[in-house]
Amino acid sequence: TYYRAGYSPDDYPTKSEWEARLLVERSNSIKCPTAAFHLVGTKKVQQVLARPGIVEQFLSPEDSLALRSSFTGLYPLDDSAEAEIAVARALKDPSKFVMKPQREGGGNNIYGEDIRSMLTKLTVSERNAFILMDLIVPPAQENIMVRNGLLIKSPVVSELGIYGLWLSDGKQVYLNETAGYLLRTKASEAQEGGVAAGFAVLDSPNLV
Repeated sequence: TYYRAGYSPDDYPTKSEWEARLLVERSNSIKCPTAAFHLVGTKKVQQVLARPGIVEQFLSPEDSLALRSSFTGLYPLDDSAEAEIAVARALKDPSKFVMKPQREGGGNNIYGEDIRSMLTKLTVSERNAFILMDLIVPPAQENIMVRNGLLIKSPVVSELGIYGLWLSDGKQVYLNETAGYLLRTKASEAQEGGVAAGFAVLDSPNLV
């Protein structure tokens, strides 16, 4: 069962959609993803994994150190002391952060002065639905994108994602390996990066 949709609450408008999802989860079909893997990919889980000592529960000290070298700052927006410090920093200089909800597909993140507006009007309970992340500013390079049949020459930035295959019945792992990549490229001034949402284009790496 491959989920082309089902990642947004809007995809479950009635009880029928939830019952269909439950039926699939209880079946013997191979799910891509299972409900568990769907939740693991949420921004909140990413933020929790970034806390000291969490990934170390699952990886060796050497692998944990290598993984953490690629982390950026991820902060809760709950009622904790850590969250209050993060909120104060974001209110002081929102340009250094991005505010992320538990959504996928592009077009959902909050940037710049909109962060200050959101944090000012949301209650602590409401803002707990988001996390705060340090804004990543990669180096831009000149390239040409093709969109709607038009050539667009622009400074661009790219994001490389690695596909993984995981097959398990919950007790035994039958397959766990890498399976390719996805390189997304967008204009350097663009904030969002979703391909399906129209913000980015598919690209290929040039290995040198």
